[in-house]
Amino acid sequence: MEEETKTMESKPSFIRKAAGGCRRGFCGLRAFLNKPFFRYKLVQVYLLSFFTTYIVEGLSHYRHLPQLLHVVKHPLIFLTNMLIVSLLFIPPILFRRKAFFYTLSFILWLTVGVVDFIVLHNRVTPFNANDFKMLNDALNVIVHYFKFYEIAAVIILIVLGVTGLVMAFLKFPKTKNPVNLKKTGVLALVLFLAHLGLVLGSVKVGIMKRTFPNLANAYQDYGLPYCFACSIVDKGIKKPSGYSKGSVREVIETLPSPTPVVTETNEENPNIIFIQLESFFDPKRIRDIKFEEDPIPNFTHLYNHYCSGLLTVPSISAGTANTEFEVLTGMNMADFGSGEYPYRTILQSSTCENLAFVLKPLGYACHAIHNNTATFYGRNVVFSNLGFDTFDSIETMSNVEMNALGWAKDKVLYREINAALNSTLGKDFIFTVSVQGHGKYPDEEILDASIPLTKLSDAYDDSTIYGLRYYTTQLNEMDAFIGSLVANLSERNEKTVLVLYGDHLPGFDFEPEDLTSGTLLQTEYVIWTNFETEVVHKDLYSYQLAAYVQDLIGLHEGLIPRLHQSHFVDEEETEEKYLEDLRVLSYDMLYGNQYCWEGVNPYSPTVLTYGFYRPDPTSMHAVYDSANDTYYLTVYGTDFTPYSYIFINGERYKDTIYVSDTELFLPRITLNDRDAVSVGVWNDGNLYRTSPAIRFRMEEYQ
Repeated sequence: MEEETKTMESKPSFIRKAAGGCRRGFCGLRAFLNKPFFRYKLVQVYLLSFFTTYIVEGLSHYRHLPQLLHVVKHPLIFLTNMLIVSLLFIPPILFRRKAFFYTLSFILWLTVGVVDFIVLHNRVTPFNANDFKMLNDALNVIVHYFKFYEIAAVIILIVLGVTGLVMAFLKFPKTKNPVNLKKTGVLALVLFLAHLGLVLGSVKVGIMKRTFPNLANAYQDYGLPYCFACSIVDKGIKKPSGYSKGSVREVIETLPSPTPVVTETNEENPNIIFIQLESFFDPKRIRDIKFEEDPIPNFTHLYNHYCSGLLTVPSISAGTANTEFEVLTGMNMADFGSGEYPYRTILQSSTCENLAFVLKPLGYACHAIHNNTATFYGRNVVFSNLGFDTFDSIETMSNVEMNALGWAKDKVLYREINAALNSTLGKDFIFTVSVQGHGKYPDEEILDASIPLTKLSDAYDDSTIYGLRYYTTQLNEMDAFIGSLVANLSERNEKTVLVLYGDHLPGFDFEPEDLTSGTLLQTEYVIWTNFETEVVHKDLYSYQLAAYVQDLIGLHEGLIPRLHQSHFVDEEETEEKYLEDLRVLSYDMLYGNQYCWEGVNPYSPTVLTYGFYRPDPTSMHAVYDSANDTYYLTVYGTDFTPYSYIFINGERYKDTIYVSDTELFLPRITLNDRDAVSVGVWNDGNLYRTSPAIRFRMEEYQ
């Protein structure tokens, strides 16, 4: 002891003071940690966090790994998720109603877990924060996924849950003693910052990844709480390291030269038609399923005789708009935030280089066609910001036939594509999005499922087989549409390129081993032409497809397409450098200083014309009801749709009854002489098209 004292005395005074301060600090910290209130609160926070994380992760991993085994095999990942969950359990210690706020925090996390569980049963892609931006779209399609009694049950559970929380707030006891806000506040702040720091540290050292090429796999690998939290804070494209005007110019200088805007060859450019087929892929790839005949004979023939290959898309079972985004823009969804939909974020307010904008200088008219509602995924805004001239949605399509699940059949697209081609004298770029193959697929036998198939093992239960029969029946009808369209385009005296591809695999619980070839992220594509081209079979990513088509027909338009084209021929360029250059250009265009365009975005939103057929009222008939001084009005004409309404003096009458594509009926309406009667196409609060007015003449009907 004497030696230790002498040693300390022999050291400089500032060291002795520092050592003494450390000892006192350590003793104070130990005494603080030994206080009952601290131990008690820590036990509450950590036990509740562990219990909640265990339940939520169990719901997320229900198909893959027993939860206890997951905890044992990946303790650091589980601990990171537990720390994230605990961030909601720390604030309650500041309140006297701790029991209520602990319960509220638990219910919030449990709700995330249960919603994710339900979502995984219907679309494979897990629940994430970006789904809240898709709420309107979800409400529009919920009837396709759930039965009426299931929707009613969910509403009842929500009402009961809210009622229970109100009762809990009123009835749960308060702590007897008031909370020492100074002491407890310091504790809460230290815990919160420490837990947050540990989470960030786990990302820094590589325990957790920051970006997820596949969101479904990420939820299984890194946990629901972590991935869900990432989807809240991770938005857009992160600023590339070393981003500057020089780094952007360096990328651009390596690109091939664009196609000259005015040349004789431009007059020979073909019509370009892209058709994104909903949930379309070759079902013959499903292991242990045998078909008596090929469900998609036309597509199979095209795949074998024209340019084709496997197409890697950004998602499974859902995310149609993200495949659409990659194809049109050439940008890589892996560069964006976790689970993000650019259609619902950046493209709601910004224009963007894409296939439509870059083809316009070559004289192309640009049309978008989708046999679903115009506002789904916000396309009524997005297609304007992508430079399309017309948008033909289901609101403006007549004689649409629905399948058993209420989705529009794709054969209506035959008429609409031809209308687009006939709408201009010049060349057309047509981007079409199909919907017929959409799930959720039935788990029982229904009439609209006529394709015979045989299961060769017990890998699939009866409900899956029922769904597969329905699904392949839809594929068969979609394939018939493809056959009819190709036959029609073959007869047109115009050079045409037709690109067919699936947006993602259907929403079945497929595992990688359930496919005989390809991965769960790969569909097929075909490039058909009615003129001679080299036949090449090449696998692509969906963000490369448009550039590859351009290259095939000798076009080199747009910065990002030219980047992809240079990658096709530069075998020395590394994949890492190529993808980093793509990220630099994508960031610069959407979130950066737009150095690629000298700081000025050259693209402006277009004013969309909806549909190729305007409703045209030609005559009307009215029956006067003298007892009520009202009329029963019938309007006759052409190209009416179920979204057509009778307008009188510019006012929409929501009681309009759609009788047929030539007749609308409006009961019990007050009319005055010379009232202007017209027909408008209306849905989701938007007026898409209106007709000329015809005048009501009272003397003809009284």
